[in-house]
Formats: sequence, C-alpha cells, structure tokens
Amino acid sequence: MLIDRSNLHQHLPWIVASLVVAVVASVVYFASAADAVTGRVGSSAVCFVFGVLGGIICLFEFLLWPRKKLRAWRVGRTQIWMRAHIWLGLLAVPLLVYHSGFRWGGSLAAAVMVLFLVVVASGVWGLVMQQFIPTRMFEDVPAETICSQIPRIAGLMAGEAERLVLATCGGEGGMTATTAEEVADVGVTHMVVGMVRQAGGVQGVVLETLAPPQPLAHTEPLAVAFRDTIRPYLTDGARSGSPLRSGPRAGEVFRTLRERVNPEAHPVVERIEELCTQRRQLDLQERLHFWLHNWLLVHLPLSAALIVLMLVHAFVAVYYW
Repeated sequence: MLIDRSNLHQHLPWIVASLVVAVVASVVYFASAADAVTGRVGSSAVCFVFGVLGGIICLFEFLLWPRKKLRAWRVGRTQIWMRAHIWLGLLAVPLLVYHSGFRWGGSLAAAVMVLFLVVVASGVWGLVMQQFIPTRMFEDVPAETICSQIPRIAGLMAGEAERLVLATCGGEGGMTATTAEEVADVGVTHMVVGMVRQAGGVQGVVLETLAPPQPLAHTEPLAVAFRDTIRPYLTDGARSGSPLRSGPRAGEVFRTLRERVNPEAHPVVERIEELCTQRRQLDLQERLHFWLHNWLLVHLPLSAALIVLMLVHAFVAVYYW
C-alpha cells in the first residue's frame, strides 16, 4: 500500500490511535508495581493483558490473507483492512515486548518472539518496497506489461525480429525459416499490456518497420548477430548472459552492426535495437516485481507458523499458570 500525501489523511486516525494506545500501555507498564524478585513477567496481570491484546491483534492480522483470497467476504473494504493491518501490526510490537517483560523466557516463548519480530520486520520491508518500486516501474518501464505475460511477449518480439532478419538477409549467415511450431507460437500479432502510456495525442506503440521487398546484399553480420546474440537475448532476457542486457554495451553492439551492414538494412537494425530496449525494460520489470513481492515468501509462511506457535504458547502458559 502506497502511503503519500494523497491518502495520508486516511492513515492519520490509525496512526494517532496506535500512538495513543502505545503511550498508555507504556505508562501503565512502567507505572505498575513489579515483583521485587522476578520483575515484570508475562504472568503478571498487566503483562498478561498486554499478551492477550497482542495475540488478538496477531490473529486479526492473519485474517487479512483469507480476506483477500475469499472475495465473497464483505466485511469492510480491503483498503481499511490494509490500513488496520499496518498500524495495528506495529502497535503489537510494544504490547508483546511489554508482555515478555523484556525477557526471552523459555524456548517456546523465545521462538514465538523471534518469529513475531521477523514477521513484523518482513512486513515493514514490504511496506517500504511498496513506497518506491511502483513509482520506479512507472517511470523506467514504459513497456510494462502483465508480469505473467512476459515470456509470451518475449516470444512475440523474437518472432518479429526473426521475420525482419529473414526478409533482410535471406539465407546469409546460415539463417533458415522458422519451423512451423515456432511460427504458430508467434503467430499472434498483438501484445497484452498492463497499461497504455500516452505521449501527446498518441497512445501506445504505432511504429511499424517494413522489411525490404527482397533480401539485401552485405547483411551477413546482421544474420550472425541475430543468431548468436540477439535471438537468445530476446527469448531469454538477462538469463541468456548476452551483452545486450546492458544498455551501453547494447549501444556499442548495434553501432558496430550498423557500420558493417548495408545502409539499406539500417531501419531493420534500428527496429531490432528497439525490441532489445523493450526486452531490457521487461528484465527490469521482472527484477522490480521480484523485490516488490519477495518479502511475501517470508511474511506469509512465518505468519502461519507464528499463529500456530502463539496458540501453543497461550495454551501452555494458561495450563501452567
């Protein structure tokens, strides 16, 4: 969830309420009488209340996951749940630290506290990522698309480039026509994009490069570069290890290529360079998408483990109280 000036007023009540509760809890905790021998521990009345409140918040926090998955639930708006998830989750930190009496306790209590702190830290990390990555993606990835569609779009770009090279080079450099399966795979001529960017009065991509009516002489370097460097990069992106994954190095590759081929083939080379630029944007989108969502690989499973251990801890604590 992005927190900025446009929606800060919606978060403000949660921030104020959480701060007030945290301050009151701090005053109550430090003002409460401590046992002269053992000090403040989770079994004291005040610390027990803090533990119950913190545990209820943790259970509520975990409910956000089924709330998102079960869209038939109509219990409040998702945005309200998200705001509550953020600020109540942070409020749970002082409550459960006071519940522990600033001690790790036994092995079970220590495991619960470590899990809790890791879950909170991963959630804070995810929140920080959400403040910066979507903005960078919007600014640096104008070719942004649905992330699951990237392999499909990479195939379309590779198919377009291959058709241009075949039409330009013919059989030079060992180029052969695509197999029937490859043609079928790239036969769709449109791409699914996540958003349409507008520049002036034009939306989307309207550029079209026409292949020459017949193969050109002195274009073998283009065919060789496509076979050895360009096609692997368009298909596999940064995983190919191609020098084209770097913008400056790609610029050098295509500059050299234009110097070595027939000038009539330059429009084709420029179009292929544009396709490689778009592929680098998709590589960047994949990386940003990973950083935007990788925290969930820690946050969700450890949250489930935390709830289980917390319930076990509560049962054991009450049983032996």
